[in-house]
Amino acid sequence: MKKGIVFALALVFGVLFISGASASLAQFQGTWTNVDSGTSGITKLKVDVSGTKVAVQAWGKCHPTDCDWGTAKGVAFAPSVGSDLTNEANAVLAVFTESFKKTTLVLTLSGSRLDVISLSEFTDSSGRTNYASKYTFARAPATPALTTPGLAGLARTPVITTTGLAAPTQIAPKNNEVFSHYPRDTTLQWMPVSGAASYTVEVDCYHCCESNKWCTDVGKTWKVVPGIEGTTYSFSFVGAQPGRWRVWAIGPGGEVGPKSGWWQFSYTR
Repeated sequence: MKKGIVFALALVFGVLFISGASASLAQFQGTWTNVDSGTSGITKLKVDVSGTKVAVQAWGKCHPTDCDWGTAKGVAFAPSVGSDLTNEANAVLAVFTESFKKTTLVLTLSGSRLDVISLSEFTDSSGRTNYASKYTFARAPATPALTTPGLAGLARTPVITTTGLAAPTQIAPKNNEVFSHYPRDTTLQWMPVSGAASYTVEVDCYHCCESNKWCTDVGKTWKVVPGIEGTTYSFSFVGAQPGRWRVWAIGPGGEVGPKSGWWQFSYTR
């Protein structure tokens, strides 16, 4: 393996493990556009998520229209072997192969943005230098889709296919934070989401519904609190045991945004 690729891979994994950020895999879903409108590299990505399966479609800068690279299988990663991939994904990898080049993309989330490291490896005998690039993408706004009327003369009705809401970025408590105070008064905090009218918080409890399991593991809900107008929620936790929480935005028309990943906390007494 050439030195350039070794260095690029070190950079990729350095970014992943230093940041330690994880999120719901569904947060990668959507169409993303490069924040640099003058880029000469990747201009747009479309990420489709179904369960733990991921597909990534990419477009590169071309003239007069951008080049469609096609769709590649995505491979999702989580922080550890015991992680819940659906709720704790921290990266998606996709490889695009051309006759002369192989491009490996590593996608990570940073708040409401998608960071992408692109590793381009030339596989022909041109002697060109392999190179690594980094891009930042923003989620594309929702595009209204029009229904086709069944009868002539009927007005078309706009149907919103995506919410345009981002998953909230959690702030506190920090993931895996341990508390020893009593009473177990807990305040959850997250960043505001553009376009949100309110937020819904879900709190899950370990041991509460069944021994050695989360309530959601056995198909139950411990606490869901809708209609939160601010970006904090305070409550008293149930016992000296682990808990976890996630939050999502609700739009003014009742649109439901993507959920954040689970962040865990625990009390020792």
